[in-house]
Amino acid sequence: MRLVRFEGKNGPAWGVCRGESVHEAGNPFQKISFGKNVGPVKTLKLLAPCDPRKVVALAYNYKDLVGKKEKYDEPLVFFKSPSGVIGPREPVRIPVGIETVWVEVELAFVIKKKAKNVPVSRAKDFILGYTVANDVTALNVHGRDWHLARSKALDTFCPTSPFLETETDARRLSLTTEINGRLTQNGTTANRIFDDARTLSFVSRFFTLEPGDLVLTGTPAGARQSLVRPGDTVKLKIGGLGELVNRIERAA
Repeated sequence: MRLVRFEGKNGPAWGVCRGESVHEAGNPFQKISFGKNVGPVKTLKLLAPCDPRKVVALAYNYKDLVGKKEKYDEPLVFFKSPSGVIGPREPVRIPVGIETVWVEVELAFVIKKKAKNVPVSRAKDFILGYTVANDVTALNVHGRDWHLARSKALDTFCPTSPFLETETDARRLSLTTEINGRLTQNGTTANRIFDDARTLSFVSRFFTLEPGDLVLTGTPAGARQSLVRPGDTVKLKIGGLGELVNRIERAA
């Protein structure tokens, strides 16, 4: 099932796609309903398919990124800012003083219900659906900002696809990044060290995840070759989930 979040008459609303049409979906965190037809998807202003209180992300979760090992370390964990979450076609704005920026294609999932210390065997019950995310990243400030706040958590630095797929088999999905039509990343989720269930279980040991929170599961090799500048157009694709397109701009 494909969900979208769109700008309705009374503010953001959830919809469910039937072909090219969108129907009211009620509150998908409780129960997805099929309400009245609100129009063709192409006529709606689509938003990010989440409104998170927090965005949790993994680093070094792809084997092709960290290199072949007999035993892989657990991924690193960091936060991105909720103010970084933007929807499709919205511009990524690079602040003045930030010069080196790259993009990272990532499979992400949205939390369905409160999650704490979730066992791997039950993790699927806590995932509402999957989307495409872009972990936009700036070069570490002077090599001193070890919390990565000014590298990872800047405003507009977490674009997401408009679609949330609730029934995706995420074990072997292709991921690509194109910048102005040039391919810079080409990977598969089969190369992840932690899959979705293990990721959710791992993260929920440290942080209570709330409905609507967003979890990014890492990026394959090629991120540091995915440098962007104002004026560039970035297109990220994940098999079965669609594409995410954003333009890069310089913040005023």
